[in-house]
Amino acid sequence: MDETCGGCRFFKVTRERDDGRLGECRLQKVMGIFRDSMRVCGAYARVGGPDLSVTDSAVRRPRPPAGGGEPTRVGATALAASLGGLSAETLKTLLAEALSGAASLRDDDLGRVWTSGELLLVPRSDDVKAKQLSLETHFHKLVMIRENLRVMEQKINSHEHLQDGEKLDLHRKVSRAYAAIAGLGTGFLRAGHGEGPEGEVTAKLEALNREVERDSLSLPRPALGERWRGGEARWTRDGEVRAESIEDFFHRVVLVRDRLLSLEGQVGAHPHIAPDESDAMAAYIRRCYGTLTTFNVLFSEREDYFASAR
Repeated sequence: MDETCGGCRFFKVTRERDDGRLGECRLQKVMGIFRDSMRVCGAYARVGGPDLSVTDSAVRRPRPPAGGGEPTRVGATALAASLGGLSAETLKTLLAEALSGAASLRDDDLGRVWTSGELLLVPRSDDVKAKQLSLETHFHKLVMIRENLRVMEQKINSHEHLQDGEKLDLHRKVSRAYAAIAGLGTGFLRAGHGEGPEGEVTAKLEALNREVERDSLSLPRPALGERWRGGEARWTRDGEVRAESIEDFFHRVVLVRDRLLSLEGQVGAHPHIAPDESDAMAAYIRRCYGTLTTFNVLFSEREDYFASAR
């Protein structure tokens, strides 16, 4: 089968003509109207395929950021050397903590302690103004995103043409989006790794987890803007400051973007959800993008922006 946009599950036909079909991309990977014979992009997924990507594993690889800035991968030799310097009991404890964090099982609570304060995104250069956002506004946006997804999930549950197995498949993708959204709000609580060999191993394991998450992205990974690389995300309240690298914060933003876009694509291309029904469901996801436009300043390329109208 030829890999053209016409054979992609995200191709939405808008007009039939004698010389072919015209349409648009549900994921907005290519803007505007185009022919079904166009060459595919990195988000290609054939109609009826089991996943968002074709069998070529290269499609799932991260797209190199413009101007460099490719995240460093955890070296296997260095990791093995670090792990080998710990006692068996310490190693078991650190691995258990890393696994619980990767599985979103860690008990990191915001409570009422972080109900007020500010999130400050600080670029590398002092010549560029920092992006400031109140924590109350930030957390409220995340709650509203989850609310939109909750309503969409109810529509999935009540859909009469979906089998329970199909509903569970979609629930799993919604849950991944939930986890990414929660991580965007609470991930900073894990900042800091301590001193000595144990802190070094913890930092390497967390970096390895981020590497695994990057490799699992369904769509090409967006690049962080050059001016932000080397900056910080600072979470402040009543004189307390929690700081993390802007790269770590951007990673969580990218996870949210990827989970929402891929969920929209799965709903829009589902063979047992009618186009008008899928558009109605996906509308709840598209509302989330407008909530996240605050973070567009971090992206290197405009085509990767969150768009309030899709």
